[in-house]
Amino acid sequence: MKYSDLVESTVEQEDIVNDLEELITRAKARGYTKLNTPSILNKMQSMGYSVDMLILLKLLKDIQSVGSANDNEVTLDTAVPDSPNTSAEKDKATVSKLANKQLKKRMP
Repeated sequence: MKYSDLVESTVEQEDIVNDLEELITRAKARGYTKLNTPSILNKMQSMGYSVDMLILLKLLKDIQSVGSANDNEVTLDTAVPDSPNTSAEKDKATVSKLANKQLKKRMP
């Protein structure tokens, strides 16, 4: 295999993953929680990618927004992660609470 073939193959694989992630993200943004796997396969093929069901399922397993995938449907992960601000605010409140306890212990 030539180096140029390997590089082109890697770039195409990255393009497939990017387009698949974009498709999943758009569906999730529209409120979908489940998608029809054959429809995703048809969409990817209509975009010019040469993928089959096995390749598609393998790619879907590596996408963080996908909860599970099989030949019939893809279930999207609907859990919303904590925002960094929420975690920081919780940490700040905990530190403040502990500091107040320490001050009360030291005061007569």
